[in-house]
Amino acid sequence: MARYQPELEGTTLKTLAELRPRIGERVRLETRSPRGRHLVQLVGFRENASVIVSAPRNSGTPVLINEGAMLTVRLMAGNWVCAFETRLIRIQNHPYPYWHLAWPQQIDAQRVRHHTRVPVNLRVSVDPDDGGHPTADFPVSACCTDIHVAGACLEANRVLGRTGDKIFITARLSVSGIDHVLLAPAIIRSIYESEGGSFSVISHGVEFVDLEEETHLILAGFVYQQYLVETGYLAQEDTQ
Repeated sequence: MARYQPELEGTTLKTLAELRPRIGERVRLETRSPRGRHLVQLVGFRENASVIVSAPRNSGTPVLINEGAMLTVRLMAGNWVCAFETRLIRIQNHPYPYWHLAWPQQIDAQRVRHHTRVPVNLRVSVDPDDGGHPTADFPVSACCTDIHVAGACLEANRVLGRTGDKIFITARLSVSGIDHVLLAPAIIRSIYESEGGSFSVISHGVEFVDLEEETHLILAGFVYQQYLVETGYLAQEDTQ
């Protein structure tokens, strides 16, 4: 499977002080010797001094690395994907293990587009608008294969309607460990058939319309959460 690539705008040079990432934000450290990737947390930072992160551990054991080692740091700051090169300047073990990283003079930052699609494997139920197809044939079970705040792709073993038809999508989402039932009206914008092994799969591109504010907030939270999972900034088990 191809690695997920978020939809990003062009790279912009910024400073960490401008981006102001949240304390506790997940940070990915990439070490060169020994080569490895480690998820840690941002503890704090002081401009022109250092960036402080929790010390990484590998299966419960502290990662052994020498002060002075070069590192690549990747993190999210709001809707910016950030990366910078730095140096480990101090390892501290008290009152808890943490690392001081050299302050980066500039950071490569790319803004995530508002309608970034994220891949999912989400079971949904689809019902027609009252003026659509006979309700006797519905609800229909479908699979949502990608989603963003403005729409989604639904796959089913039958056509869910015609282009321009309005449908209602019901799904159960977990956001930060809290279950929500999503009730989203949508319009079918495209329909195409693809081969799915020994049977055909009908894919539907749908646009969400007339979302209530609470529904939009739940959807935005779920999409952002899945984006963090797909880009490696959040472990799947942390979403349960």
